[in-house]
Amino acid sequence: MPIWGDPSRHPRTGSIAVHNASYSPGSDDFKVSDCALHIARKGRFKSLGNGLFVPKGYRSRSRARIEGNTANERYHRAAYESSQRISTALWASRHRASTNVPYGQQMDLSDDALVKARFYRQDNLRFNREFENPQYGLSERNQRAVKCSRWAHYFNGVTELGAAPTGMLLKFSKLLSMPKRDEKSLGSQVRVCGALALVCAAVAGMSTGISAMLKPGTKLIASGISEDIHKLVASFSAIAALGALGSLTAGAASCMMTKCATLSPALMMRLQANQDKHLHRLYLLVNDVKDKPNAAHILTVALKRKIPVQFCNEAGQPILLSRLIDDVRNSPGQFQAKQAMQKTMGSYLTENSPAGDTPNDFLDETANKAELLKRENHVVAFTNLIEHVKLQKDPSHNFNDIRTRCDAGVENKLRPGAVNLSANFVGLLGFARAAESMKKWNSPEFLNQRDRDIKNPEKASAMRFCADNILNNPHQYGPLTRALSNMSEGLRVVNHGILLSLNYQLTRPFAHLAGRITERVFDIPNSRVTSFSIGRLMASSIWAVVDAFVLLSLAAGQGFAFTGPDYGTKLTFPLQVPMGLFTLPIAIISTAAQMTLVAVPAAILMWAAKGAVNLEGWKGNIVRSEVSTSGKSRETFRWT
Repeated sequence: MPIWGDPSRHPRTGSIAVHNASYSPGSDDFKVSDCALHIARKGRFKSLGNGLFVPKGYRSRSRARIEGNTANERYHRAAYESSQRISTALWASRHRASTNVPYGQQMDLSDDALVKARFYRQDNLRFNREFENPQYGLSERNQRAVKCSRWAHYFNGVTELGAAPTGMLLKFSKLLSMPKRDEKSLGSQVRVCGALALVCAAVAGMSTGISAMLKPGTKLIASGISEDIHKLVASFSAIAALGALGSLTAGAASCMMTKCATLSPALMMRLQANQDKHLHRLYLLVNDVKDKPNAAHILTVALKRKIPVQFCNEAGQPILLSRLIDDVRNSPGQFQAKQAMQKTMGSYLTENSPAGDTPNDFLDETANKAELLKRENHVVAFTNLIEHVKLQKDPSHNFNDIRTRCDAGVENKLRPGAVNLSANFVGLLGFARAAESMKKWNSPEFLNQRDRDIKNPEKASAMRFCADNILNNPHQYGPLTRALSNMSEGLRVVNHGILLSLNYQLTRPFAHLAGRITERVFDIPNSRVTSFSIGRLMASSIWAVVDAFVLLSLAAGQGFAFTGPDYGTKLTFPLQVPMGLFTLPIAIISTAAQMTLVAVPAAILMWAAKGAVNLEGWKGNIVRSEVSTSGKSRETFRWT
């Protein structure tokens, strides 16, 4: 197996300096301990914090399902999977050629059709803008394709801005006030209530103006439709839909520009380095679990969520995992184990029998495309466990879009500037000590102090009233405290995962459907960036139409529930709430108003849970037992 740790060792690259082209195991930040936690999450296990893992309960599974993932996590997964698919292509093509070029001999795969097909996918080009640099050897046409794909990423940023404007404002409020505070804490919940009140006020003001503007023109539904048309175009959902359409258009243009040309030596060196990284990490993981039955069980459960039973052995273990474990067990050293694993990968990806019983009896690349794609997805499911956003901090700017740039501007520029300006003003007033204390609010020590306190056993007693500590350690509290905190957390998850993310929740089924059609009809790997843009386009278009022809009609006093004999007399919109000297209009249909109705009870329940600690007491900083807080025993496992 070639090792490309030193670029000068590659026989065809000469002295080309390629950024991040080589891989060195000594510089890799991969840790099996972190990987074990990630595998447990994938297998729907929960860490008890004392080396024990227990299957998640229905509440934990429901919360994970509702919350989904962020745009940044989706970008990373698309980029990582594209790299992993190229590695699978290298393993598969190398194994097919082994009948003519035995393992151990150098082989040029730069013009291999499968390797090129995986390299020129949108998921790969979009998050590697450095490919525009001529040093990577892409033609001018393909360099333009990379640039066009980057434009698709920028359009997707516009989509993320328009899809959840209330969520963006809440994120800004967090970055300005408590950027490192856990969302489950009571302070964060109070901050959300305050921010939502401001958003409600703004929406109510705008809805009052809309109501006044539309009322003269909505006596007849037909005349109201013309007024609604320009509202459709101006709505946030329509902006998100247009952004998704722009992303799909730019992505399609990039695909049409792309020509699957021979890959340059510099690119091949980079791809080989990534393959070496994947193989090394897989070796570390398999070597760790080979003599740990419980760890192998957790890994098996995680893999079986993606690998069906027909690709498992009689013991229920995925055949791929079983073969790799045998390779490591039967090899005298790391180098020999990696060589055996590389052959196993190629055999599993290309041969008729996934168990390796039919050596050199290869699946046909045309007639068996669906089967080959299934096998590739199985390997990618495995590599997803060793290369994931949960395992590493990737500082690359290739993943940034307009939304993340706005977040970074608020956190890194606006907040420090506002804090320093306020501190200087307080200093001018003569409060020098207060001014110095305020300036410390920008320091990492101040921002991360609470996280350090939560992890510090000596601070456990002082942190016993903290909401996030109650939720993370329910076994340390009484039944009333647990009940109140669970109700509060349930409301918070619904508030942020559903009410705040209606566009996202509607996007997910469309994106899933687009991905399944891509794989099952066309027998090609799902493009995550494309399928999610399709989902965003469909969901945002639906919400834009709802906003224009339903919600704004309601605002004008016309539409569902506003057409009876009491129209214009007893029930009006916005609702007029008398406040003594003035009347407060409340737009109940706005996301902020809906969230406020849920956020306030959630905060009250959490405050009551903190009060219940005083009544029931605190059991101390004890380790969670093997019995759940509900009293029902669940089987636990150690990574042994």
